[in-house]
Amino acid sequence: MLFLIIGVALLVYCFVVFLTPDSGWTFIEANRTENDSNELVFQYNLGVNGKSSADENRALTAIYNTASEKIFRLFHDKKGFDNLINIYEINRRPNEELEIDEALYNALSIFKKYDSRYLYLAPVYSRYDDLFYCLDDSQIVDFDPLTSDDVKKEYAITASYANNPEAIDIELLGDNKIKLFVSEEYLRFAQEEAITDFIGLSWLKNAFVVDYLADVFISEGYTSGSISSYDGFIRNLDGSGLEYSFNIFDKMEGNVYHAAVMQYNNAMSIVYLRNYTLNSLDDNHYYRLNNGEVRTPYLDVKDGIPKSSLNNLVSYSESKGCAEILMEMIPVYISEMFNEQTIGELSESSIYSVYCKDSTIRYNDKDLVLSALYDRNGIKYNAEIF
Repeated sequence: MLFLIIGVALLVYCFVVFLTPDSGWTFIEANRTENDSNELVFQYNLGVNGKSSADENRALTAIYNTASEKIFRLFHDKKGFDNLINIYEINRRPNEELEIDEALYNALSIFKKYDSRYLYLAPVYSRYDDLFYCLDDSQIVDFDPLTSDDVKKEYAITASYANNPEAIDIELLGDNKIKLFVSEEYLRFAQEEAITDFIGLSWLKNAFVVDYLADVFISEGYTSGSISSYDGFIRNLDGSGLEYSFNIFDKMEGNVYHAAVMQYNNAMSIVYLRNYTLNSLDDNHYYRLNNGEVRTPYLDVKDGIPKSSLNNLVSYSESKGCAEILMEMIPVYISEMFNEQTIGELSESSIYSVYCKDSTIRYNDKDLVLSALYDRNGIKYNAEIF
């Protein structure tokens, strides 16, 4: 049986045969209001291990509810919650030792592990994200660094603080204790500029959300499923040998093509970055100008300018989660120039990649199987290994 992993952004087609409403591949819903489950798709093969489908459904729904609400609160940067130290609370208590939940501690640890400064670009995103809610191009001048030199300068100044460990840094103190160090100079600047968000996950959030939820399900013994987000983060939990596939898309000359299908049969983490929209939820992170240009969420931490070195890049690993894959991908994707050598070197860390260029699908996993290559209306895709 071939099963197509789909996310909210990837609902193009699916050839799953649902056996009954209560067994086989089923969408599990989180029915509490305080979570981000509208951005996620959780699919599970109920009853495949001989357990009661109804019992599994109830258990998975309960776990999903609890876990998605917890991570929603921990990663929230706009409001606090009683008896909880979340990102919002950390931002309002700089230079103070705080004990946080292990899940949040682990997320912050990944930024430290990969020496990523994207965590500290939150003040820029607090301004830039308003661009995505503009109704026409005349409004974006207040938020778009590519339209306004003043905004470009503002973002660059703020980014200079974000990039300086002597201005801001998360100190990991062990035992789930942290301190958000912020220098006196940066605190004065923040007060002058009405900055309250020193750190935040921004568009990276769902990589950490999907990883956390996947790890919770695995720890509870539920592995016959997958969880994915609309913005390109997927964790397939199933290591049973069942064959799965993932759609490879490409944007060429203004059109988005279903270029090929990537097939695999192991538990897998997949990260898919793209500079074009695929669904209505993308309106929260993309803006299309009248001239056809698209503003994406991918700001370069060095200067706060949106960049993408490729139209799309898919990277995947059997041994690493989405967040770690993303940390490796960011320097390559959020760049003015694409460096194929760097992507190739990541295969030594068991992270493999697929990207498209000039109707050619390039990949660096010798065992990867690509099928259903696009070939119609004079457009034909080929595949080659690099």
